[in-house]
Amino acid sequence: MFGIKTFVKNNILYPHFLFPQDNGRFPEKPVSRIRIKARLLGILTRLKDQKKYAGLGNLVCFPHKAVIDVWSNFLPYNPNNLGNWSIKEVKPNQETSAIERELIWQMIDLYGGSKNELEGYATSGGTEANIFSAWLGRNFLESKGIKKEKIILIKTSLTHYSIEKAADIIGVKTFITPLNEENWGMDIDGLEKNIRGLQKRGYKGFLLPLTLGYTLTGTFDPFERISCLVRDLKKGSQGLEFFLWLDAAINGLVEPFLNKSFRPFAYLEIQTFLTDFHKFGFAPIPAGLILYRKELRPLIEKPIDYLAEKDSTLLGSRSGIAPAVCWGVVNRLGKSGFKKLILRAQRKKEAFIEGMKEINGLKIITDRNSLNCALIKEDVKLNTSQIEKEYGLLFRQIYLHFTHKKTTELIAKAFFNSC
Repeated sequence: MFGIKTFVKNNILYPHFLFPQDNGRFPEKPVSRIRIKARLLGILTRLKDQKKYAGLGNLVCFPHKAVIDVWSNFLPYNPNNLGNWSIKEVKPNQETSAIERELIWQMIDLYGGSKNELEGYATSGGTEANIFSAWLGRNFLESKGIKKEKIILIKTSLTHYSIEKAADIIGVKTFITPLNEENWGMDIDGLEKNIRGLQKRGYKGFLLPLTLGYTLTGTFDPFERISCLVRDLKKGSQGLEFFLWLDAAINGLVEPFLNKSFRPFAYLEIQTFLTDFHKFGFAPIPAGLILYRKELRPLIEKPIDYLAEKDSTLLGSRSGIAPAVCWGVVNRLGKSGFKKLILRAQRKKEAFIEGMKEINGLKIITDRNSLNCALIKEDVKLNTSQIEKEYGLLFRQIYLHFTHKKTTELIAKAFFNSC
């Protein structure tokens, strides 16, 4: 190519000078703008290729056109939403923190809550929000007089791996409770049995992260029935305390548009609720939010010694662009826009499942309101290579703990997005 030495990397032709042998060393002098631009152009070419051939195996949400301009226009000003607007008592309307407040209020309204009882903030996503919830939950249980060594976190074999991170960070043990074989959500009877058993072992405080849309299957934990169970257990056993939260990272922006009666905070046992905008919310990564009951805030808020304010978030300094982008999505689409896109994605899922039903030895697990599902290889003789190649899926060995069995299955997850 005009005398320039080249090589192929990821099916893209690169000139050799873009990858000098010492590219792992911090540069002594500024690198030329042309070289930087050319290198980044190669990455951009690869990203475009990935978007073109994106399969069902990865949950990729490409941003809505309406918010790309918001991101690019705000970026040069690098707004910092340090702390929490609810503590600052933000008043002006022309600030990113004021936009974040408006976003939170709109989401509280979407979930049928009251802004007099709830507040929240924009997060980087589900992992941060799960860690925040576990941290808040531990402090809540300790405020009830329960020592940390008497607190345990209960999860299922499908619970997102960030929960294990959260337990490690806050210093509590975890316990796996079984899934129900029929609905692939947390089994009520198994949960009650395990709580009573753990109580006999000396545990008094229980952290219960409940999932609305497992990443692998799209199935739900029955949070309404579990809330009622917890209420009954507290009445019948003195000294027991619980902290429940709803991990709706996957379905938090799906369920309210398909289920008009969805009111998670109607159950007083649910203390926090989290969802992601960068999954089925058409916003760029990172973009999520968490809602929690206002009276819990003093358990975690910390003074900022160099400012006359306090912080009740996990990260402290946070991008002011993400909440502005989420606000833009909410107001650009509205309920009708979200529902239209969700129904389009559901039609894709239904058509896919209908086609998969014709394959003997393959089982499909999902929930009616989910935009994802699991494919389970039940017949060991079934060759899944064609399915993997055609749809970009990957079958992996997954450990599953059910009420009456513990097993390892070969499972692939599939997501259906309309962005």
